[in-house]
Amino acid sequence: MNSKMKGAIAAGAATVLLAGGAGTMAAFNAGTGGVGGSVGAGSLALAAAGSPAWTDEHGAIDVATYRAVPGDVVTYTASFVVTAKGTNLKANLGADSGAITGDPALKAAMATAVTATANGVSLPSNSGGAVVTPAHNGKTVNVKVVFTFDPTTAGAVAQTAQLDLSNFTITLKQV
Repeated sequence: MNSKMKGAIAAGAATVLLAGGAGTMAAFNAGTGGVGGSVGAGSLALAAAGSPAWTDEHGAIDVATYRAVPGDVVTYTASFVVTAKGTNLKANLGADSGAITGDPALKAAMATAVTATANGVSLPSNSGGAVVTPAHNGKTVNVKVVFTFDPTTAGAVAQTAQLDLSNFTITLKQV
């Protein structure tokens, strides 16, 4: 046999020996149990507490028959028990006016603002409404939604128009 052939056989034998022994090679390693824990999910909900009311600057109104004029302010008030469980939970308590149907000009002339209190203290607010945190969990929150008919609405814009507020809802959405 020539030396090239002997070298090739030796290399092949070395490869077979290494490959055969690869499964028996051991490395140190270790692990431990009990370092984890459990995580639970929070919750967010509203439950009505009592009957809502509608008022204007003169007192109680029947929103179904009320006829607003520019400058009028119509207010919806209601109470809700809040469920707000979650370590870093933050939610906006707001009004979903997307379901309000009726005349587009009147809807455009109606500004909506939401405020809320808990135990007589105003909740902080942002552009999405009143801010709810786990500190409000289990508390009754009094919500006020103010609809203001733009006092600068001119001429015949929105005259004799109607809005259906029956589908208007109070929402609580995590932010």
